[in-house]
Amino acid sequence: MSGSTQPGSSAHPALQRLQARLEAQSGRPLPEAFGPAGTEARDLFSAALRGMHLTAEVYASHCALALLLDLGLEARLREGASLEGLMTGFAAQGRLPLAWMLDLLVDEEMLLKEGEAYRLQGPAEPQLEALRAFAETVAPGQGINLDLLDAVRRQIPPFFTEGKPGEPLLFSLALLPLWQAYFHNDNAVYRPNNLLPILALEHARKPGMRILELGGGAGSFARLLGQRWGAEGRLGDVAEYRFTDVAPNFLRKAQRELPAELPGLHFTFQPFDLNRAPADQKVGEARFDAILGVNVLHVAKDLGATLGHLMGLLAPGGRLIVGECLKPDLDHPIYIEFLFNYLHAFTDVELNPDWRPRHGFLTPECWVAALEAAGFTDVQEFPPTRQLMDHFPGFNVGAFSAMA
Repeated sequence: MSGSTQPGSSAHPALQRLQARLEAQSGRPLPEAFGPAGTEARDLFSAALRGMHLTAEVYASHCALALLLDLGLEARLREGASLEGLMTGFAAQGRLPLAWMLDLLVDEEMLLKEGEAYRLQGPAEPQLEALRAFAETVAPGQGINLDLLDAVRRQIPPFFTEGKPGEPLLFSLALLPLWQAYFHNDNAVYRPNNLLPILALEHARKPGMRILELGGGAGSFARLLGQRWGAEGRLGDVAEYRFTDVAPNFLRKAQRELPAELPGLHFTFQPFDLNRAPADQKVGEARFDAILGVNVLHVAKDLGATLGHLMGLLAPGGRLIVGECLKPDLDHPIYIEFLFNYLHAFTDVELNPDWRPRHGFLTPECWVAALEAAGFTDVQEFPPTRQLMDHFPGFNVGAFSAMA
């Protein structure tokens, strides 16, 4: 199934496509303007980071094809079938992620779209081993991103065949170590998700500040912030760092580990649900100088209401820092969605035609519009994301800072 093409070979279209993308990127210097994020954001764009992003794009499409084959869809795809035809025999909840995979495979020229029908004409041979070998040559030691794509492909079939919910399938104990390794600052692909919001937060830093982190999860943001500000002797600027999450297991783990690892940060811990009013969660009277969330606000069911609640928790002049995975174009898939399209919290959200016309990840323009619609002002981007996306389509992360 995985093929035998060796890294560097041009025998398979997957590697040809990947090599062409890498060559196009290596031949162009990065833009000069990185805005308030400065040279540190620019330095993130190493050859390894860009190489792994581009490799993961292609790898995700091959995982998607492998999953369709695992589900027994090769014969239907050979004949040409509509989305509805391909859904026959599967749980209705599979329609959205299946449609996403089909669009991804059309974008990657692995399926043909003929009217309403999708057709597989090439070999049904996902090149997973060859792409893994290639990834190791351009980004040594960064295979966790591919490991997680593989694990999701292996775990998710019952979502389609039995209608099982995605959350317990993907966040089982078996996959927990992979998620922890993915959401880690040693993962060069994920590290920008934490560093860019930190750069935004540093523009709002002041003595005695109170910080509220939303959806702190495994604690990778707090760790990077604590290590960075500790090395600069600036931990004393933080009067309180309130770590929150909706999941009790993450909250207990953070409470057990973070104070011991970062004794200079004044931690407090509490559960917090984005979809409930703060006044119902024992934070209604608190006022923070900065509220931040890394890849969490896109799962707010009513984003407008959540942003309004958060504004009410900010002190005058306080800032909301939003770190998010971003889409250059709402109508085209990005590979990271392969990991999340099975999650109820990711897909079941209230839409707004002006700033949230799709579920999941949004464009930079959507985030700016959402923040401004909620009444925030002085919205800044770290770095200027649209310029970078136009230059480097694989770029899909950024941070926004908005004043209450």
